Amino acid sequence: MIDATNLGDTTLGTPKYERGEPKLAPSHPKQGSFLYDLDTPATLIDLDRLEKNIREWQAHVDKCGVKFRSHIKTHKIPEIARMQLAAGAGGIVSAKVSEAEPFAAAGIDDICIAYPVVGEMKWQRVAALAARTRSLTVNCDCEEAARGLSKAAAQAGATIKVQIDIDSGLHRGGIPWEDQVAVERLAAVIGSLPGLRLGGITTYRSSGFPGAPNPKDAGHAEGRLLVEVANRLRASGVEVSEVTAGSTPTGKWVAEVPGVTEVRAGNYVFNDLMQLDNGIATEDQLALSVLCTVASTSGGGRLTIDGGTKTFSGDAGGVGTGRAAPAAIARAVDRRIFVERLNEEHGMARTEEDVKLGEKIRFFPYHACTCANLSDEIIGFRGERVEVVWPVRARGLRT
Repeated sequence: MIDATNLGDTTLGTPKYERGEPKLAPSHPKQGSFLYDLDTPATLIDLDRLEKNIREWQAHVDKCGVKFRSHIKTHKIPEIARMQLAAGAGGIVSAKVSEAEPFAAAGIDDICIAYPVVGEMKWQRVAALAARTRSLTVNCDCEEAARGLSKAAAQAGATIKVQIDIDSGLHRGGIPWEDQVAVERLAAVIGSLPGLRLGGITTYRSSGFPGAPNPKDAGHAEGRLLVEVANRLRASGVEVSEVTAGSTPTGKWVAEVPGVTEVRAGNYVFNDLMQLDNGIATEDQLALSVLCTVASTSGGGRLTIDGGTKTFSGDAGGVGTGRAAPAAIARAVDRRIFVERLNEEHGMARTEEDVKLGEKIRFFPYHACTCANLSDEIIGFRGERVEVVWPVRARGLRT
């Protein structure tokens, strides 16, 4: 149960009016509000499901005897990060420097930036974060970035942990896992530079795309590959303290591989139709939904809702019944209504049942992370009553 008294004001300030101006009813949600009285579109979290997802993931990783680091890119909300830490997570991971900053400001002091940080301004910001946190870790895959981080750290009087980013097959960045010479060379450079400390190796090798192995096999392969790289480094005299891998699709199985020390995942807190489609989550683990209003019913099994690209990601895929199912951007909760097209303000949907004009309907998105990033605030509910409203502190932070 969330203690809302410790989470700050759960409503945003109501508008102030000059004397004589008409007073409009505030649209901001308040504790105790009935869910379907909310103005729309409204991004929602089922708190019971959120809390259960956090508990179940942490319990699995704990059982495997490895550390867990939660990726905040999914929710971007410090209050949820605190819930993850309270459950046992050892720290958080962000994608960008700017994402990490509001979490440091909220008092979270063990942060990893799992992104190749490049550029003078960013190096200085990372060093400033390292100076104010207990532990700050950054991914790195080249000597130029290591030297830039070192210079900034030395100037700030800080120490930055650096993990070597290994490309284990996704080809999104990192040193190719088979290039032992390049990995050893970068490890030696990091070890020689002031203000830096080698914090081990890391990789990201997701599953859930066409042609990928099943998540269990993919996770085991990801973990074994990274452990192999770590063992080769140790054999050459390089100390490797952390072996970090995983994501929501693969993380539970990466955690089972002996030699892995830390697992990461982000989407697991909410899950979405993408995870449902790939067999990673079940329907009762989908915690994030968007409440929308039916704005137009044109007949012929078509309707329009008031959530468009300002609300939903354009990502689409099967809707929980396998890849042979029609692709959809969102699917109504417990109903056969599928959002298939978006423009800025509208979502165009196909329906297999009767729907009334003005009806409010909750939709599970295909991709939950983008929905959170598009929202100024997310409303947590239990039953059908609002319990808490959280500002999305790291939304839109790209640098």
